[in-house]
Amino acid sequence: MDYKSLSRPLDISDVDFRVQSINKGGYATILAYKDARVDMNRLDEVLTPYGWQRDYKVIDGNLYCGVGIWNENTDQWIWKWDVGTESMADKEKGKASDSFKRACFNVGIGRELYDYPLISVKLNANEFVSDGSRVKQTYELKLKDWTWYTEFTDNKISFIAAKDEKGIVRFKWGTLAPKKVEPVYTAASNTVYGTAEAPIESVTPVEPILEELVDTERLAMETEYEVLFGKAPNKRMSTERLEKEIKAKIDEVLAEEIKEEEEVHVPEVHIETEIEGVKDDLLKFLEEEVEEVEEEAFDSILNHMDKIDKFSDKDEFIKWAKGLVAEYTEIDSADVLEAFRQACNVHYSKIT
Repeated sequence: MDYKSLSRPLDISDVDFRVQSINKGGYATILAYKDARVDMNRLDEVLTPYGWQRDYKVIDGNLYCGVGIWNENTDQWIWKWDVGTESMADKEKGKASDSFKRACFNVGIGRELYDYPLISVKLNANEFVSDGSRVKQTYELKLKDWTWYTEFTDNKISFIAAKDEKGIVRFKWGTLAPKKVEPVYTAASNTVYGTAEAPIESVTPVEPILEELVDTERLAMETEYEVLFGKAPNKRMSTERLEKEIKAKIDEVLAEEIKEEEEVHVPEVHIETEIEGVKDDLLKFLEEEVEEVEEEAFDSILNHMDKIDKFSDKDEFIKWAKGLVAEYTEIDSADVLEAFRQACNVHYSKIT
């Protein structure tokens, strides 16, 4: 049985996307995730419905799910366990579903989702609204109607892009691999002295959808320009200049927002103070719940919170943050990791 097929990257049709947060500049952080149905389908596909099982148990008040895989070589069940967190809709059902999905991550299903880049999308003016201190999406943001494209190299994501319901490119990251071509030979139309003429070779490009996606990048930039400046760009404007003016306008908008925040006396450290409060609460919770654990077990990703603001290069920052999340996934709870991710998202929006 090919157990490695469990970790084969999920088809993009099996991956869901939702808005995690929106900052005041109108940039949305979008999260990629899987649901339990996808895990069950992959387990059935690779192991058959009779080659796997799951079980639940409660440890210290927390619900754990285990996924058992039958090992043909040793004639025994191999188990992988993980804990779940509550959902907003149904606490108990949410814990059961989340613990199952996390256990499936442990056997390799959908693990490539951890390698996805930070998906930050500039929303159109009608796709978000400020509600007091909160920024939230409107019904005009039809994320479920967007079309996503992915490409993997050695099971690692190397390209991801999305077009909205109008066919406009809204996000693109990475580089497409060189296109494959398949030669098509046409038989010679006549012969000379009994020998056929050299066959005529023609090539047909593969992945026309992705080619179309790349070709529409200019259109996406023109749309973003119109949103920012309130008018369409001159058609004779070069793509390089278009991109430069968009970047300059975004920097100007962000600078104005920072100035407005300073004028109303909302200090930058307010966010950091709030995060520090979360850190203190979580550390207190860990100390109360895990009394018998050795002192080094309290090593937490939150200890790196004060290093976040030191990064100004976004690529270096993403690499550092993702490395820490991978390192502390087995140590910290989902709540601790989520607090760290939120803090990273806040800082990322400042340096992009």
